[in-house]
Amino acid sequence: MNFTHEQIQSYFSRIEKLNWESKPKFGKMNVNQMVCHCSDFFRMATGTKKAEEYGIVDPKKVVELSRSGKTAPAPKGFGQVEGDGTSPTELENDKGILKEYILQFSELDKGYEFAEHPYFGLINRERWIELANYHLNHHLKQFGV
Repeated sequence: MNFTHEQIQSYFSRIEKLNWESKPKFGKMNVNQMVCHCSDFFRMATGTKKAEEYGIVDPKKVVELSRSGKTAPAPKGFGQVEGDGTSPTELENDKGILKEYILQFSELDKGYEFAEHPYFGLINRERWIELANYHLNHHLKQFGV
C-alpha cells in the first residue's frame, strides 16, 4: 500500500493552491512554515531528520487529540514556530520540495525500513502511510485547501 496516483495528484493540486495570501484557520504557523513542517514529516519517516526526544509524549494522548480535532504537539525538533523545524526558503521552492518528498515516499519499496516515530515508536509501513495521509490532510485543511 502506497499513496495512490489520485491521492498524489490531489495533494499536488492542493499544494499548488497555497500562496502568501493563505492564512491558517488554526495554529500559529504561516503557510511557508507549514509546507516545511509537512516536508519534515517525510524526513522523520525516512530518518533524515530526527526528533530530539523519543517516548516523552503518550501516544494515546496524541491519538485522543487528533480524534477530537485538536492539534497534537510537534515532536521536539520539529516545531516550526519554535524554530526547530527546517527553515523555510521561498514558498514556491518549498512547495516543490514537499511534492518531491511525497513522490519519494510513495515510491519506497515494500521492504523499506522506516525510522522510529518519536511518539509511536517502530511502526509498520501501513501506519506510516496512514499518518502521512492524516498529517498532510490536517495541515492542508489548516490553510483551507
